[in-house]
Amino acid sequence: MSEFGLKIKNIEAATLYEYNKGLRDHYEYKDAMFVNSLFKDFMCDNGLKVWNNESTRDLICLEFNFGTRSYEGEIKHIKKIAKKARLDYKKAISSKSKKLIDIQFNKKNKIMQLYDFANKHRDEYYQLSADDIRKQFYKNGVNVEYITRKRSGEIIKREIIHYKMLYRSTGKAKKGSCMFIRDKLYNKASSFLRMGIKLPKRNADIVGINAYSPLISSGIVGKVKINPKNILVLKDVDRFFTTKIVSVETNKDKHCVAKTIENYKLKNTLFDGQALIDSSIFPDWGNGYILLRHHFCKMAAFCSNIQLFFRDYFGDEYYTATVKDMWGNEHYVKDIELITTDNAMKWIKYNVSYDYWCNKVYENDCMFGIVKTAHCSKLGNVQRMSYQMVNSLNIDNMDEVCKESIEYINKLKTDDDFFLEYLKKNINFSNDYEVLIVLCEQNRDFLRSSYFRERKKAIIMNYVLNVKSGKIIQNADNLVIVGSPYAMLLYGATGEPDIVDKDDTFTVEDVAIQCYTSRFNTNEYLAEFRSPFNGKYNLGYLHNIYDERFEKYFNFCDQIIAINMNGTDFQDRNNGLI
Repeated sequence: MSEFGLKIKNIEAATLYEYNKGLRDHYEYKDAMFVNSLFKDFMCDNGLKVWNNESTRDLICLEFNFGTRSYEGEIKHIKKIAKKARLDYKKAISSKSKKLIDIQFNKKNKIMQLYDFANKHRDEYYQLSADDIRKQFYKNGVNVEYITRKRSGEIIKREIIHYKMLYRSTGKAKKGSCMFIRDKLYNKASSFLRMGIKLPKRNADIVGINAYSPLISSGIVGKVKINPKNILVLKDVDRFFTTKIVSVETNKDKHCVAKTIENYKLKNTLFDGQALIDSSIFPDWGNGYILLRHHFCKMAAFCSNIQLFFRDYFGDEYYTATVKDMWGNEHYVKDIELITTDNAMKWIKYNVSYDYWCNKVYENDCMFGIVKTAHCSKLGNVQRMSYQMVNSLNIDNMDEVCKESIEYINKLKTDDDFFLEYLKKNINFSNDYEVLIVLCEQNRDFLRSSYFRERKKAIIMNYVLNVKSGKIIQNADNLVIVGSPYAMLLYGATGEPDIVDKDDTFTVEDVAIQCYTSRFNTNEYLAEFRSPFNGKYNLGYLHNIYDERFEKYFNFCDQIIAINMNGTDFQDRNNGLI
């Protein structure tokens, strides 16, 4: 079985609809992937048929990018194709190429066949929008025919499989694609995804259940074993403070106006979707941060020395000390492997108990899926800005903003080893960088050849064009944010929300917001840009401070940044990015 998952068909729904109506001789599809996930593991153990250990027909992906045409629309479409074909045919004749003439002649015959077919079936064409087809397939399911042929084209076998709509991935929400499953497997798959939750007949949370049930189908790069009874779930902590804001509102004429409000009360949810995971169970390859998934559960977990903190905090009482979770269940602190809050547990929104969820986790041997980890930039210690970021800065600062890029370009021009290193970092299937590197390794004198010099000039010119389009590099990186982690440790030790105010690793400053990251120097002031960056309001000013407790109780890599969320506007300034 592939390390990435199983191959499945990704079918365009409108073409499948027309094929099933007899208006097409084929439906359009491309290969897709049923990625590795906890859901895939479950299905492979529960009846999913796998062909040659690499593909399956039991699942398909449907996309609803366009609808179907009426008879009039079909004729108009054919005439448009025919007009272009006539021009191509004239060009082929003028070229006097027999091969091109034959190709265009065959195309002409094919268009005539399409025209005749449309006229014979004029009453069978019906205009439907993509949403109309979606509604039909969602409600009734859909048949897909698979044809097996000999090399000669003779049909050996026809197989028709009926599929039912299973889930629409949150990651595909804008694109509109969703997963369908063979009807015989639907009940088992749907029950697993929904964790057996039954919705009421009236006022059911359809939107919520469809958003949260696919979480366990998220693609994963690994797993970690966590006993759910050793997860401490606490009520999330809200903190309020007053500040000056600019509120965009509509006046009585329905015009947008910017309104300045003094002493406005802002709310921060300190640990939204966040978790601390003990270093004793954290995977070695996780690099300090793992994004976890399970049944109706998603959390960003950061490697922490939870048990070391508890030993220091409780002293001689460590082995007998307990803390209550949000339901009043007592946990021995010595057993706690992960601390999180209710916002990470989406099953709480439904009539499901803590023990019920734990039993569902036990069913797959307590394995949580790891969606991603922190990782270094392929550009090393620099990162590209977007043009939106550049446009948010004052033009008077452009000399300083562009300084790093100019130095980088000059080094590409003058330092051969640096240029070769750049090629190594940017190898892909469509360029010749790997060939250039191999030729230089075989004979260093190739660097002085006219061919290499011309290619180097062209590559650097292409890089310069990228810079001119706003891709300016800086001493920067994409960092994963953890909010007030020491405050979360204190909260985990006591279960008392007010103790977060005793976190003295950070203090509130008048202008900058305090942070901690090993990626930059201590006491350095940093410009912070939200990703994706929407506008100037997503630009922040950070002060990188040091406290020995960050190194003692947390195993953060250079790609993680801890930020003070208590008493600051960081979340509001960045569209609640935590």
